[in-house]
Amino acid sequence: MRRVPAILLVIFFAAPLLFTAFMTVGVSTWVLDRGFYLSLLQDDRLYQLPTGTGTWWVGDIQGMQGLESRAALLAAREVVSPAWMKAQALGITGQLFDFLQGRGNGFDLTVDMVPVKTALRGEAGRRFADTLARQLPVGGSAADFATGSKRLPVARPPSISVEKASAIIQAGLPAFITSVPDTAHLSDNQFSRSPWGWGPRFPALGALVLADVILLAMGLGFWIAAGFVGGETRFERLQWLGWPLLVPAAGVLLTGLTVMLAFPPGWLGWAIGQAHLETQGFAPSFVDALVAAARQAILRVGTGFIATGAIAAGAALGLLAWSWSIPAEERSPRQGA
Repeated sequence: MRRVPAILLVIFFAAPLLFTAFMTVGVSTWVLDRGFYLSLLQDDRLYQLPTGTGTWWVGDIQGMQGLESRAALLAAREVVSPAWMKAQALGITGQLFDFLQGRGNGFDLTVDMVPVKTALRGEAGRRFADTLARQLPVGGSAADFATGSKRLPVARPPSISVEKASAIIQAGLPAFITSVPDTAHLSDNQFSRSPWGWGPRFPALGALVLADVILLAMGLGFWIAAGFVGGETRFERLQWLGWPLLVPAAGVLLTGLTVMLAFPPGWLGWAIGQAHLETQGFAPSFVDALVAAARQAILRVGTGFIATGAIAAGAALGLLAWSWSIPAEERSPRQGA
């Protein structure tokens, strides 16, 4: 009769809680690791702007009164450098983790626009104006064609040549540059004041660690209870502790192996290749860098689960080996031990 409540404890409480706890621990090894994400962003090839020749680059730039994204993208290539894009990507990641780790007072991601403004004031600004003039769709009236504060032309009237349009755009760039803030705030200011946002007293990393501890404590509590309820001798208790621990540990270990095996290098490259990014203006080197970053991410995720499952499985096998080391004459409940 002792086995029935012990089995119920294992099936409905210990095993599910331990599996969830181990999965959470596996996720914790990478999900809030600042260094992991920064390492994914290190490849310079990831910061090559697409040419915008594909049909994917359609629509308007929000806040620019209808400026087409393709024209803006091609012009931006003249003043936006890969080095600047990399610096901003790394900076935003650092700002995000400062917030998640409770080092900041609110959620406020910023981008340094000074290098772009500086480039617009020089030779790159002239190339920006030339490219934008060539790429603007033909239409509109000459009276509406102007560059000024927070405004770029959205179309080139047929009465204005590309050369003249470029000169007009370049002449209005100083006013446009002045209207661009040195620091662009990407965050929703309302969210930074939201009661649901984490502050410095309750970081996300701490919340995740707390969840790990709570799940492990509950799972281990039911696990130990099942061991003492189901076993009368030391041998039986160690068996009841070993097998119920091995099952969720093996599940987490298999999860990690599945992640690793489900995305081998060849399949991963093929999956990303199905997006046909080259036809959308992305350079082949960008696609290669994207595949490499995805491989690195999958390797880290799978390794986190494998390591967690392997440690738990090792503990389970250790308990079982301990039980099997007990002499046969000491395993019987009648002889007690």
